[in-house]
Amino acid sequence: MKNILREDITEQFGKIIEVLQDGYILADREGNIIDVNSAYCDITGYDKEELLSMNLSQLRNEKDIGSGYQEKFFSKVVKNESTEFEIQHITKDGRKVDLSGSATVTKVKGEIYIAEFLRNVTKRKEEQQAKKKLEESEQRFKSLFEHNPNPVYYFDLEGNFQGCNDKMVTFTGYSREEILSLGFEDFVLEEDLERTWHHFKKAAEGTPGEYEILVEVKDGIKDIRVTKFPKYEGDDITGVFGILQDITEEQQAKKKLKKNEQRWQHLVENNPQPVQVTVDGEIVFINQAGATLYGVESPKEITGISVFEFSYPGYEEKIRERKHKLENGIDVDNIHEHKIVRVDGESRFVEVHSIPIEYQGKKAIQTVLTDITERKKQKKIIQDSLQEKEVLLKEIHHRVKNNMAVVSGLLQLQAMNTDNDQLAEMLKESQLRIYSMAMIHEKLYQTETLSDINVEKYIKELVEVIKDTVIEENMDVSISYNIDDLTLDINQAIPCALILNELVVNCFKHAFSEVKQGQITIILQEKDGQVRLKVRDNGKGLPEDFDINEFQTLGMSLIQTLTAQLEGEVGCLENTEGTEFIVEFPVTE
Repeated sequence: MKNILREDITEQFGKIIEVLQDGYILADREGNIIDVNSAYCDITGYDKEELLSMNLSQLRNEKDIGSGYQEKFFSKVVKNESTEFEIQHITKDGRKVDLSGSATVTKVKGEIYIAEFLRNVTKRKEEQQAKKKLEESEQRFKSLFEHNPNPVYYFDLEGNFQGCNDKMVTFTGYSREEILSLGFEDFVLEEDLERTWHHFKKAAEGTPGEYEILVEVKDGIKDIRVTKFPKYEGDDITGVFGILQDITEEQQAKKKLKKNEQRWQHLVENNPQPVQVTVDGEIVFINQAGATLYGVESPKEITGISVFEFSYPGYEEKIRERKHKLENGIDVDNIHEHKIVRVDGESRFVEVHSIPIEYQGKKAIQTVLTDITERKKQKKIIQDSLQEKEVLLKEIHHRVKNNMAVVSGLLQLQAMNTDNDQLAEMLKESQLRIYSMAMIHEKLYQTETLSDINVEKYIKELVEVIKDTVIEENMDVSISYNIDDLTLDINQAIPCALILNELVVNCFKHAFSEVKQGQITIILQEKDGQVRLKVRDNGKGLPEDFDINEFQTLGMSLIQTLTAQLEGEVGCLENTEGTEFIVEFPVTE
């Protein structure tokens, strides 16, 4: 069928198609090639027989145009929506050629076909792209030249100005016309002229270069950094470009920095404190005091040596870790203890205070060292002495507690050997008073400070002992506590304990003499530097004529005397549900 169709078309248009300079393709709806001319064969590199066995999808760049292109294209041409187009075809040797085409519908024996006429525009596109790149390059050059933040200019091969940007005009203070009438020799100072000519000639020969010189402009002499490179036209060097940076402030800052470094070095060299500077662990500077610390006569003897060579075994890893943190901006302790080994083999303890600095353009660490060997020896002596005193103080508390326990035991024996109930009761109360003091010394013996005790545990143990000692048979009294976490020293703990002892004993003796069941609440709180002790019962209450200032039993006298010793106040409240005693005193600072 394809051959018959092709013969019909050849018969009608063959001669016209063959003489066309543009390529010609006839294809059906599916893209099967029915006919081509010689011009298209020349475009693609295929011969006619090869093309007639191919489909357009094999020639088009499907990656660029997408799938289903033939169907869409066929429909548009039939509807007369798209008769002109641009496309790429792939040649036999794999090249991509740009084609500009037009398409039309033709009918043969009632069937619709698409005839495409294609022109190779690859060269034209390449020329357009080259022209566009040239224009873009020229535009970039113009932008870089005119809008460069630095002064830019160019000379001919004699050193005369041929052009400059606005920054050059601003920098020199001369007009553009004045600059273009001068050469670089008119700006460069005499002492820098020979070096400038040297770099100019090197650039004119094709070698770029950078250098720093002094120039004189309208508002005075300035330091500049110059970059010179050849100006090409084709392959020929026709001049020299120059870009300069005003480094006047930079140079002044360098001079100031150098002056400060000299001051720093003078100050450090005469510092009685050892000071060293290290770069990557190597000593690059050390003063005389530092040299003496390491056991040498001159700083030169250890300059260039790694500090790790002086580290006592076991200390090197910590110093490496500290060095890493300082070099990387990680926080470290301001002062660190280290141990070194001097050149003569003697070991010394030192405190090191290190900070990161810049030394001669390099990252460095400056360290101030303090020899603390003697201080550590004295500290050891003091610690040993303190430990001895702590042992002695513990022994004293222990012996006081034991002696009080002996006295308590004697009172108990005395109470057991008397038939006088009143006397036995008095001896028992005295025994409890002594026991409350003995417990204080026992608690102090058990603490690390040997001066302060935690009162919560003490109070609970003391109240349980009182309860077991004085409670009568068939009496059921429960105890509740509300005690803050606080400590008292011995001067407040003993009076407070004795007061608590008297108040709790009174509760058991008097509050529940008629009632066998009861509740005692003990509250100890600290607020705003004041300690408040409350002992509350739900017993029968106080006598109607009770006056705390007039009621002078031994117990009440003790409470008032001990409260005065604490520089506090004591009071009582009575209600329908019993009695509450309140003692308040300031905490010793």
